[in-house]
Amino acid sequence: MKSGIIKLIRAVCFTALLVLLVVTSSYMLAPKDNTKESGIVNPSANGFFSEPKGSIDVSVIGNSDAYSGFSPMELWNNFGYTAYVSGEGRQTVAQAYSMLNRVLKAQTPKVVILETDGFFTDSKVVESAAKIVNASLGSSFSVFQYHDRWKKVKPKELFKKPHYTGHCAPKGQWMSNDVKGYYGKEYMKKTDKSAKIPFGTRRSAEAFVKTCRDKNIEVLFLELPSQSSWNYKKHNAVQAFADKLGVTFLDMNIERGRFDFDWKTDTRDGGNHLNNSGARKCTVFLGKYLGEKYNLTDHREDKNFCRWNEDYKNYSEKVKI
Repeated sequence: MKSGIIKLIRAVCFTALLVLLVVTSSYMLAPKDNTKESGIVNPSANGFFSEPKGSIDVSVIGNSDAYSGFSPMELWNNFGYTAYVSGEGRQTVAQAYSMLNRVLKAQTPKVVILETDGFFTDSKVVESAAKIVNASLGSSFSVFQYHDRWKKVKPKELFKKPHYTGHCAPKGQWMSNDVKGYYGKEYMKKTDKSAKIPFGTRRSAEAFVKTCRDKNIEVLFLELPSQSSWNYKKHNAVQAFADKLGVTFLDMNIERGRFDFDWKTDTRDGGNHLNNSGARKCTVFLGKYLGEKYNLTDHREDKNFCRWNEDYKNYSEKVKI
C-alpha cells in the first residue's frame, strides 16, 4: 500500500514537471513578434495579431485558394467590414483548426469562414490523425512547432513579452495582377456521386465548428472558384457534411453565373488560383451575401478604423483592375 502511494506521488510529480517544462519551453521558444525576422511561420497569415484586439469582423481560414481569392481590402472598400485572411499553402483542416485557435487569442470575429478545398488535402487516415494531434499540440504549446528555434533564439528573447509589430496592409491576401486564363471545358458537371472526406478531416472540421459555436461565432463553409481542384463530387460531399453539422455552405463554383466572373481574365495560373480581378469579383459577391445573412457593421465612418482607409490606398496603388 505504502509502495503504491509512493509510486503515485512520483508519477504525479513527474507529470507536473513535464507539463512545467513544456509550458516554459513553449513560452521561451515562441516568436515574440509576427514579423519574418522574428522567426514566426507565415507572417502574413499571422498579421491579425497586429490588428487592434477584437477589431476583426470576419476571419477567413484556408489554403492558397483562400488567400488568392478573397480580398479583405475590397470587402472594406465596398462594405466597411473588417476581415483578415489567414491562409497557408496546402493547409489541412487540422492546421486550419490550429490557426483558428491562434486567431481567437487576439480577435473576436462575428463570422469565421473555412475554405473547403482543404477538406480533400489529406487522403490517409493515419496521416490525418497525426496532423490533428500535431495541430492541437501546436496551438496549445508552441514548443511543438518551434522546437528548432533554440538554435537561433537570443537569450534576451526567452522571457520577453510578446509585442506584435508586423503590419500587413492587404490583410493576408496574396496579390497578383498576372493573367493566365482557363479555356478548357466546364468542370462543374452535375452528378449525384460524391467524393469522400477523410475521417480525420471530418473530426477536425467538427472541432473547428464546435469551438466557434462555443464562442457564439457564426461559421460559413466557402469554396472559391478553382477549376483544377474542384468538381461536383466534392461539392456534394461538402454539402452533405455541412448539412449534417448545420453549417451554411456557399460554393462559388456553382454561383459563378450570379456575378461577372470570367475564367479568361480572373485567374493567374490557368484556373488554379484567382488573381486580383477574380478576388475582387468574388469578394464583392461574398460581401453582399455576408451583409444579408449576418449582422455586420460598416466601420468606414468610424475614426477608430481610419488606418483601414490608409491600407486600402496602399492596396489600390498596387492593384491593376
